[in-house]
Amino acid sequence: MNIPAKHALLVSLTTAISGGVFLTIAARWFKLPAIILLLAGGVALGPEGIGLVQPSSLEEVLPVILSLAVGLILFEGGLTLDLRGFARGSRAITRLLSVGVLATWLATAFCVWAIFKTSPAFAVLAGSLVIVTGPTVIGPLLKRIKIVPQLHTILHWEGVAIDAIGVFVAVLCFEWVSGGSGEMAIAKFGVRIVSGLAMGALGGYAIVAAFKKRLIPSHLLNAFTLAAATLIFGVTECIISEAGLLSVTLAGLIVGWYRPVELKQIQTFKAEITDLLIGMLFLLLAPRLRFEQFHDFGLPGVALVACVIFIVRPLNIGLSMWGSGLSVREKLFLSWVAPRGIVAASMASLFAIALVEQGIESEASARFLESFVYSVIVATVVIQGFTAGPLAKLLRLQRPAPDGWLIVSAGAFTRRLARFIRETTGRDVMILDTNARLVSETVAAGLPALCENAMNTELAEERIEFQKLGHLLALTDNSELNELLCNRWSEALGTEQVYRWSATRLQTPSPGGERQIVFPKMSRPSVIDSEIAAGDAWMETLEVSNVPPAFNGQPLLVARGEEITPMTDSYDLTTLKPGDRVLTLRRPPGFLARSIERVADLQVLTLSELYDQLAEFAVACRPSISREQVRRELSAQGESNLPAMMGRGVAIPHVYSAGLDRHLSILVRLSDCLPLPQEGEPLRLIFFVISPAGDPEGHLAALAEIARFCADHEHREKLYSAPTPEEALAMLRRG
Repeated sequence: MNIPAKHALLVSLTTAISGGVFLTIAARWFKLPAIILLLAGGVALGPEGIGLVQPSSLEEVLPVILSLAVGLILFEGGLTLDLRGFARGSRAITRLLSVGVLATWLATAFCVWAIFKTSPAFAVLAGSLVIVTGPTVIGPLLKRIKIVPQLHTILHWEGVAIDAIGVFVAVLCFEWVSGGSGEMAIAKFGVRIVSGLAMGALGGYAIVAAFKKRLIPSHLLNAFTLAAATLIFGVTECIISEAGLLSVTLAGLIVGWYRPVELKQIQTFKAEITDLLIGMLFLLLAPRLRFEQFHDFGLPGVALVACVIFIVRPLNIGLSMWGSGLSVREKLFLSWVAPRGIVAASMASLFAIALVEQGIESEASARFLESFVYSVIVATVVIQGFTAGPLAKLLRLQRPAPDGWLIVSAGAFTRRLARFIRETTGRDVMILDTNARLVSETVAAGLPALCENAMNTELAEERIEFQKLGHLLALTDNSELNELLCNRWSEALGTEQVYRWSATRLQTPSPGGERQIVFPKMSRPSVIDSEIAAGDAWMETLEVSNVPPAFNGQPLLVARGEEITPMTDSYDLTTLKPGDRVLTLRRPPGFLARSIERVADLQVLTLSELYDQLAEFAVACRPSISREQVRRELSAQGESNLPAMMGRGVAIPHVYSAGLDRHLSILVRLSDCLPLPQEGEPLRLIFFVISPAGDPEGHLAALAEIARFCADHEHREKLYSAPTPEEALAMLRRG
């Protein structure tokens, strides 16, 4: 395709950015390693294909783009490093990053020298380019195969931390090849280390300080972090070239170590930027490749790649894991899994360009570097990517299928659910809440709990505690939040394994199937918490003997053997079997006696005066109630059906209030009966009922009990004729 020279750069960049994202999405759809489609797409879009991406148009800017993009990728990698995980495998990780690096570097260099008869200096440079494994390929692989935590930690740390080390070693080798003396190369290497560490520490702590002091508006957090990482990289590179990668990696590690509240938001944004950059880089680099260079690489090249996979990596693991305590099976797995990614490709292309431009090596030698590194990338990603899962299964290194329960919301109600699950089935449980006080109370009660945001589904991979959890119970008071949580976690756990409480009993379709609403007749969880704390509700376990059983309360969970099934609208009670254990919620009768908190005598002339007094009484009993809201709802109710008249001189005005956690009832006796239009008998008794928002079942139960009580003429007369409000209240509480 012929593109005007003035448009070539624009077309190349726009094609690389957009095409990289589209191919990454396609790889997710087809469940393929993204690198494979990106490399193939890069070649197809380059001069060997339709020619949309022209490497010649990028000659001046490509090195800068590559360096900056790799720096931002490493910053994101530093953010994701789990220092708690490092503590679990610190010895193995440190030896991989020291002994392992030397083993891979020198053994690969020897293979290059022995097979291709290159100069020792050039062989050492080629060996340095395949030291790195890369988080961009190891991360998705680990998410897919789900290996045991220790191996997961070792491979993830190696993938992130080894990038900066590998780049430094490669730069040291390049300076040696480019003509610098050994002493000079080592001196520059030391200066780079010091500069990178100093600038990375300074930049990382500056970012953390800005977050702690709340200097950054929330809507600019992502932009600030991206700008800060770019600035750290740029300033360090201006001080001494090739030190920026270490500085941004360390800066990301420091921010991740301090775990500011903004970290999850930043990690999500940076992960998206990283996906964009990886796709762009491969589509800018792959067009540089020519078919003939791989033909020239030939069978000796195949032998060299085989040596890297089947000899060098096992040698690396054998030396670095000596005395580590890892089993033979774990060492075998580590010996097989070492896919290379974008950092190796970027350094190979950068050095190939520099070697030719500076006249240090021939174009054939430069092409050899690219052919070698890209061949290792393709071979390791394809072969190891498709075989790592079966190998982990064969070696029995995959994590067992998770069967524990993650419960979102900490309180008396959810603590009882968690204890039932753990005591009856032995399953693991974890309670999440952002309320530190409730989390502390849960931990004090002997149950595992964390103060974390349940919207962060990365917890499933980041925290070892979550790797045994395979079910979700979203039990916050917010129905919409519960639905959103189920949508998020269904991607990791499966649609059939996520359950939610909802204030509405209407089930709506979701992308993965039907959302499962639990405890459909239950009030808000916080209302149940309050009733349990006040002794107005409790939970008990019933062992099924007869089918279908007769429940004295609302069934919540069914335990059969080691399996737990939450009660949903669609649960068929006839499927219960003798021996099943059912956790039930009991809310005993006598609601009226428990909820009446005040009896007052009034003399009013109008409904408006009555409403004013009722609102005043409500606020006096519970200051959290909004007087204005109660007054407004009473007026609206009175306009529609008078004050909820039930006849015989009795009215039951009733409203909901978000400021309540328990029901409130107030009895008002009118000294002078209040005549009402369209009512034959004047108003004498008013039962004012206020219920917590989100408890329609309890609200209706209260109204029904009052109606039953007042249907008895003797009850009405006793209440009205009691000498004092106190005696009327005592009579109500006696039933």
